[in-house]
Amino acid sequence: MTQMRRLQEAGDLDGARQQMRDVLAVEVVPHYREIAETSLEALDDPED
Repeated sequence: MTQMRRLQEAGDLDGARQQMRDVLAVEVVPHYREIAETSLEALDDPED
């Protein structure tokens, strides 16, 4: 999450999205998956 935020703040949205995709590829805990999915959706929201 920290790396995703750093990339996002640096303007590297593609890199930030990839970080969340990498997390989702291995995360099995439903609560943490939901957080990662929500973060990924927020990156795709053009109104942010």
